[in-house]
Amino acid sequence: MSVTPLLAPLVGELEEVFGALDGLAAGLREVCAGLPGGHPGRDDLVPLRPIIFDILQAHRGLVAGAGIVTAPDLLRDAPRWLEWWFTNAAGSPEVLRINLDPAAPDFFDYTTADWYATPLSSLARRVAGPYVDYACTNEYAVTLSTPVRDGTGLLGVAAADVLVSSLEPRVLPALRGFDRPVALANADGRVIASNSPYWAPGMRVPVGDEVASPDPESPLRSWVLVEVDEPVLAAG
Repeated sequence: MSVTPLLAPLVGELEEVFGALDGLAAGLREVCAGLPGGHPGRDDLVPLRPIIFDILQAHRGLVAGAGIVTAPDLLRDAPRWLEWWFTNAAGSPEVLRINLDPAAPDFFDYTTADWYATPLSSLARRVAGPYVDYACTNEYAVTLSTPVRDGTGLLGVAAADVLVSSLEPRVLPALRGFDRPVALANADGRVIASNSPYWAPGMRVPVGDEVASPDPESPLRSWVLVEVDEPVLAAG
């Protein structure tokens, strides 16, 4: 069944986040348009920080991190770059520090990540995950991302991370309304939440012929609701 009407309040929240990401994308386009050759440096992205901080503050409790991830060689002084901030334990924005040197053993190649590659190839919004966010939180997360285009060129993506632990309290009331075990999963069968204690986030369930939302504009169009089995416990 389609999860869009079932999770209408969450859909509304995610639409607001995507709207804010559209504003962040517009900010990057303006930065590039105002520079000769359209190639900014890292310092030119500083004016985008208030927009990022506003996203973190306005959606606190849902969005854990947000920012701009640039296309390779967009910046004149960094082949790859994340202008990425997250909310720290004190509730303040903190910059993400990550190794972007291809020669380093801990190199983070974001260009291969679903949340980056898919929006650039599809030119559409993406809700990727859940996956363990080893780059920042070390927790299960989903990433909302939207491509940033300038004419026919691709500048990168504007994105936001949402922890699964923030999604669960928003979707469990709806899942508990079912009289049978069900799991909310992505199209690959990766569990986001379930009304069964036997199916935790990140586990895989068979999605079979389940059909995702028919609404192509829904941010949850790739999520499905599937019935799941519970283990048979041995007697004694």
